[in-house]
Amino acid sequence: MAQGSPVRRHYLVSQLKRLRTQAKLSQEQVANELGWDTSKLYRIENGRFVRLTTEAVAALCRLYGASDALREELVEIAKAARKQKPWWFQHEDVAGNAFYSLENEATKIQQYAMGVVPGLLQHPHYIEALMSRGIVTDPEERQKRIAARIERCETLLNREYAPRIWAVIDESALRCLVGGPQVMGTQLRHLLELNKRPNIDIQVLLLSKGMAQPCGYTLLHLGDADRVGYIDVLPSGHFFEGGNELADHEHRFEHLQAAALPLDDTQDFICHLAGELEKT
Repeated sequence: MAQGSPVRRHYLVSQLKRLRTQAKLSQEQVANELGWDTSKLYRIENGRFVRLTTEAVAALCRLYGASDALREELVEIAKAARKQKPWWFQHEDVAGNAFYSLENEATKIQQYAMGVVPGLLQHPHYIEALMSRGIVTDPEERQKRIAARIERCETLLNREYAPRIWAVIDESALRCLVGGPQVMGTQLRHLLELNKRPNIDIQVLLLSKGMAQPCGYTLLHLGDADRVGYIDVLPSGHFFEGGNELADHEHRFEHLQAAALPLDDTQDFICHLAGELEKT
């Protein structure tokens, strides 16, 4: 695994948090000891650092009493991470909350979507049409949001270590003509192409199944052990990490997968919808 990969960045963050907890130090105590603002340590431990220096990592490791071998390993990861600036830092004014940094670190993403196509699977034309529906009225901000969404998709889907994605899309999202028949047809063809990728599986949950949930949600798997769930609700989304809530949503996702069309049937269904739109 490359040192600068998202998985290694997540490993660096998780190790620093583990070491601090093991040393029984609060964020405030660490910040005071090193002469930092507490917000700096908060950004580090939430993966929202732009250029985390090797000196800072070494200082934290010394304060926490880490072994020489672990300190050297974490310093090397920090050195590699400095060369890779996460996509959202160019769009931080419109990128929203911590979801994007966590999504960027995910090795596996499970998502149930209703109403709209999942963000990572949206075609640029669909994104533009979606952002032009009047929710964001300022043209300049709207263009910033469009650029951020497009870069998010291209960065995560086309990088060397792309996440494993399994999306269950409610039929309602595919029937809603965002941007009109032509744009929606392009979006459906985009889904067909994405579904051919070895790391992406897409299923359609038919309306006739009556399995729709109250809202869509995303499960992010961060490495082998850590997981976090996210529901995209106003004003700033809802994160959940508790074992019971995660287990409940994972159980729901399994039921949705079982009820949805199989992968091959999903391809046929989307292709049929795209063909219908081409006739309009």
